[in-house]
Amino acid sequence: MVLGFLLGAAGCGGYLGNARSAYHDGRYLEAAETLGEHEGEVAEMPPRKQADYGLYRGLSLMKLGDSVGAAEWLGFTATLEQQRPGTLRSEQLRQLAAGLDELSRTQPAQPPVEDVDVSRAEPAALTPAPARWDRPAP
Repeated sequence: MVLGFLLGAAGCGGYLGNARSAYHDGRYLEAAETLGEHEGEVAEMPPRKQADYGLYRGLSLMKLGDSVGAAEWLGFTATLEQQRPGTLRSEQLRQLAAGLDELSRTQPAQPPVEDVDVSRAEPAALTPAPARWDRPAP
């Protein structure tokens, strides 16, 4: 039982957990830099970790004023949720919706992503991911 707890705790840590904590603590640059150092690993991650990565990288970049980078990563996350509904937890859906809503006020309108169930979140215009991320999820 103790071993299971330790393994579970270790899985919640790592750079994704550190970046998530940094974001929630208002250390947006640290979160964005930490995640940016691991961009090459995204394609190999399981979908939930990809969602965490994309969400917190996008939100951090948005807070730093990089609307182009934020749109890329929030769009990636929205597309992932569209392809695999339920990948994001309720709180993450709310964060994604709020981030996309805020981003839509700073960027020109883009076509919405169709068929994404955001009923657990606030409504927002979901933007598609850039072509380089258009691939079937594993």
